[in-house]
Amino acid sequence: MNKETQADIVIKNGMVLTMDGKLTLHEKADLAISDSKIVDISQRTSYKGKKAIDAQGKLVMPGLINTHTHAAMTMMRGLADDMPLDVWWQKFIFPIEKKLLNPEFIKIGVSLAAIEMIKSGTTSFADMYFYEDEAAEVCKKIGIRAFLGEGLLDFPTPSCATPDESIKYIENLHKKWKNDPIIHLMVAPHAPYTCSPPVLEKAKALADKLNIPLHTHLAETATEAAEIRLKYGASPTEHLEKIGYLCDRLIAVHCVHLSHQDMKALKKHNVKVSHCQESNMKLASGNAPIVELLDEGIAVGLGTDGAASNNNLDMFDEMDAVAKYHKAIRNDPTVMDAKTVLRMATADGAKVLQKPDIGSLEVGKTADMILLDLRKPHLTPLYNIYSHLVYSAGGSEVNTVIINGKMVMENRHILTVDEDETIDQANRLGERIKNVPMF
Repeated sequence: MNKETQADIVIKNGMVLTMDGKLTLHEKADLAISDSKIVDISQRTSYKGKKAIDAQGKLVMPGLINTHTHAAMTMMRGLADDMPLDVWWQKFIFPIEKKLLNPEFIKIGVSLAAIEMIKSGTTSFADMYFYEDEAAEVCKKIGIRAFLGEGLLDFPTPSCATPDESIKYIENLHKKWKNDPIIHLMVAPHAPYTCSPPVLEKAKALADKLNIPLHTHLAETATEAAEIRLKYGASPTEHLEKIGYLCDRLIAVHCVHLSHQDMKALKKHNVKVSHCQESNMKLASGNAPIVELLDEGIAVGLGTDGAASNNNLDMFDEMDAVAKYHKAIRNDPTVMDAKTVLRMATADGAKVLQKPDIGSLEVGKTADMILLDLRKPHLTPLYNIYSHLVYSAGGSEVNTVIINGKMVMENRHILTVDEDETIDQANRLGERIKNVPMF
């Protein structure tokens, strides 16, 4: 066998949705993967695979990209619902984090999140939380692509006593993981209302030094916007611009309360935006001007936020909510069409995370992809694949997941971690959480 015809995985006879710049759709094609890269997409590949997958009746598409979550907060799912963000955070989340958050909590919570995300088609996620070295170890073992940002605040966190200690933690994290193919690092100051200008400035300097993204909540609630204006005489976005924080490596999360001037500032500095529709809805944070941000040419990806405020990590749910919500609030059924929303969950998500070799299926790009079973009653007949993916499909249709050229799920069986054992561990930890006195 000639070396040039060898491949690690060959997928045959599938419908291949590339999400490339032309939105190329192959009704029936083969795809070959070698050394973590896509090496061929054609009607009949000459490659022979060590692993062959018959994708007849299946869709092959890019893995979904979750541009913002707090993975370990799967352990707080359902603990506190139906309340404002400030009450939810201060009365419930912070106390739990203070009393119970430790490396074991992170390992179990991230394992649970990774399984949930993989089983619903997410191949990459951006995380802001604590003990991110433990999160990295879990994600490496399971095989999910992770963009990890150690949470940085003015006050002590569960993992670091001071902001300077957090900065050092991030530097050490970067040294350890900087060359890993699926673990990527970010600098993640929590928000302008929890981080003073000196902390934000140190964070940006570190991100510039390490050449990695910044990841920060911005203008999530009206309360935040009012507090920042009272303290600094500016909107949250104006405040960040004044201190030189807005830049092309910044991923601004939520961006609900933006003026026209704020949006122009984000555009000017090439800031990327993560839109967390279901979390915004559940916490009644407001109506993010996503249509206007897209009109400005700003890169917008989708995020689930944490499972404590969503309450799941299913990006198919997120796409459906995004498409329908913006139509409803604008009384315009033409906005946020299915192709736009699917692009936000794939190719545009890659732009937001500043990882151009993922997000679409093209020769030379990294092989992060999912296979969906199309032989389902609610996906039949198939007239428009974009419509079905956004308005009809769910995470349960995902059959097979390939990340960095390696299979991590086949026929809905996770290959890299014991799912039942993880659920048992999470239930045991949940009993401890329930016994915290406030409950």
